[in-house]
Amino acid sequence: MRSVTYSMGVSLDGYIVGPDGDFGWTPPDEEVFRLATDEVREVGVHLLGRRLYETMLYW
Repeated sequence: MRSVTYSMGVSLDGYIVGPDGDFGWTPPDEEVFRLATDEVREVGVHLLGRRLYETMLYW
């Protein structure tokens, strides 16, 4: 049986996007980026909401 992993980036106070709806407030440093990249490499399926999907189309 496969496992399900739920992952979400928020600040300690639950902040997700800036006042204008932008994610630019939280660029990851190299260590965090490497951790996220390693985690994504092991994923078989991604389930995204519409807005996040549209944001991620670039990649």
